[in-house]
Formats: sequence, C-alpha cells, structure tokens
Amino acid sequence: MDNTRTVKRNSDLNIRTEFSFIVSDLVLASILSDIAQANVNIAVFFTNRTKANKNFVRLVPGSAESENKRDLGVVRKTLQAHKIHYKEQKIITISPNRIPSGVPGGYSKIFGSLWCRVKVKSFYNGEGDFVYLNVSNIKKALEILSKENVKPCKSKLG
Repeated sequence: MDNTRTVKRNSDLNIRTEFSFIVSDLVLASILSDIAQANVNIAVFFTNRTKANKNFVRLVPGSAESENKRDLGVVRKTLQAHKIHYKEQKIITISPNRIPSGVPGGYSKIFGSLWCRVKVKSFYNGEGDFVYLNVSNIKKALEILSKENVKPCKSKLG
C-alpha cells in the first residue's frame, strides 16, 4: 500500500508538514541520527541560532515531492522520545517549475503577492529547489498563488 501523501492544489503547489523545535547541538545531532537510522529522508532542514545559543529548527520529512505517514510518524516518535516540545504545522510547497533557475524576480513575485494578504512566517528552499512557505492562512495563500495575474503588494518605500 502506498502511504505517499501530498495534497494537490495544482501541479506546482502542495501541502506538506513542517516540524519546528528548539534544541541543543547534542540533542539535534542525536535526533538527526535517529531519523537517518530509521531510513527517513529530510527534504528540508533549516536551523538558526537562538539568543540562548540553541538551534531553532524547521524540518520537513519525506522527499522533495511528497511525504508519507511512516516518515511523519518516525519524526514524531523521535522528537517525543527526546522529550522535545515541537510544533507541527501544514505548509505550502512550490515546485521549482514556478521559479525558473537563473530568471530574476521569482521570489519577488511569490513574496510580493502574499505579504500584504497573509502573514508569511517563513520562506525557504529545500531539496530539489522546492520553495517552502509557512503562512498564516494556507487556503488564502493557495488561492492567491493559483491565480495567473495577481496584483503585487505595494513594495516601494517612501
């Protein structure tokens, strides 16, 4: 049975699961090792140092194109085994087809159509040049991103 799961909105937009948490270097190394030993791929791994010298982590399990229940379960169980408080949120993935390599303005078009209409919590790249968006309102963001000619938000200062 195929456990692969993506919610198709169109061929370029999908919904995925992001885990975020804060941990020390040692705990992060152990978590990543446990996930790898369970043979789970991580499509996105983003970390940023906090003021308390810990790692704020965003992690999206699965392949660039999809996630499955097993991979999500492994990540949940691993974080729980380490007694980590984590957030699990739905995010949007955008296929690299939407942002052609070497063509200026791709990120501007996406961010520029969203920032005044929904709160963009995070915007980052992952495996396979997919773009990952954590936004305040996924449904509204998907509607905006699905339209051909969206008027960009005002972006000129002054």
